[in-house]
Amino acid sequence: MKLVVDIGKLFLQTALLYFLVLVVFRLMGKRTLGNLAPFDIAVIIMVGEAAMIPIAEEKVPLIRGIIPILSLGFLQILLTVINMYSRGFEKATQGTSTILVKNGQILAENLRRERVTLADLSIGLREKEVENLSDVREARLEPTGQISVIKEKSAQPVTPGDVNLLTMMRLDAILEENVQRLRSEMAGFLRELETSRTRAAGEKAAHPLDKGQVH
Repeated sequence: MKLVVDIGKLFLQTALLYFLVLVVFRLMGKRTLGNLAPFDIAVIIMVGEAAMIPIAEEKVPLIRGIIPILSLGFLQILLTVINMYSRGFEKATQGTSTILVKNGQILAENLRRERVTLADLSIGLREKEVENLSDVREARLEPTGQISVIKEKSAQPVTPGDVNLLTMMRLDAILEENVQRLRSEMAGFLRELETSRTRAAGEKAAHPLDKGQVH
């Protein structure tokens, strides 16, 4: 009977701590779950450790796990708020991005400083669908550990706006071409008409009609 009670108690403690951790992470926001900064990782590790203490140690009161979890969640939220208003504090806790590629050229010194290998860089560029290094205007190692890439204009995919612009330019060119052809045709028609009038006037002057010949 005591075994069943102990199992039930352990299950309830685990479930309570699980949902508490879930609520804390939910309050931290999507940023913590999506892009992990250094202090985000530290909080996740420490929260996991704090939750395991009362679960693994039967004699440790449950409150010894609840208080640290709530405290860590509060500190993480506080750091995030401070980072929003202090760029210097954000740099200290989260770090800054580092340029790895500039105008198609690999910055080897920055790769060594960040301990990024050429293989790591190649993987990051392939994930961004970069085939040629010359297509990269700028590639940065972000504080989250991800590589962000800005491609050259010529290597960027065509957007619906570009298609619309090209279509409008083509329509303008076609319209201008048609207008020029119409003007040319009208000018030729007017010249032919003037030539015909001149020829008719010349023929009339060369062969005047005598009133006596008209019956």
